[in-house]
Order: sequence, then C-alpha cells, then structure tokens
Amino acid sequence: MSTQVSAYISDETKATMEHYSAAYGVKKGYLIENALDHYLQALHEIPEEFIIPTKIVLTDESFQKVLDMIDNPPEPTDALKALMRGD
Repeated sequence: MSTQVSAYISDETKATMEHYSAAYGVKKGYLIENALDHYLQALHEIPEEFIIPTKIVLTDESFQKVLDMIDNPPEPTDALKALMRGD
C-alpha cells in the first residue's frame, strides 16, 4: 500500500529532479522515495555529529560578517599556510 506525501521544495531542486527523471526515465515518485530511503538509512547509520546540513542559514549579523570577510579577507594563519604546503 502507498501513501501520498506532500512537500514544498525549491525551484532548483524541482528542476534538478525533473531533469534527472527525464534523462534517466525514472518516475519522480520512485526517485523521491529512493532518495528518502537513502537519507533515512544514513541518519540511522551515521552518528548525528557527522551529518552536515546542505544549507546553512545565517542571521543578518553573521551574513554581514561573511560579506566583510569576502571583501576584506584576513591574512592566512601559520596553520593554514602549513596545511596548504602539505606540512
């Protein structure tokens, strides 16, 4: 037996899903159920602290800090320089 579920998704996600569905001949319902099954299995098997959200929501203040760092990047630290050298 199946149950219908309704959800709001971004226009970008919808376009990507429709493109994949058309390109590979996979029904959208199958694609969604398969993706949800994989996601739920990952949540079950992977410790929560290792799951990184695909989208980050910033406060206005944090967003302004990010913009400032892009416009005025800080000098690299010694640790970052060592990492980039492969030390």
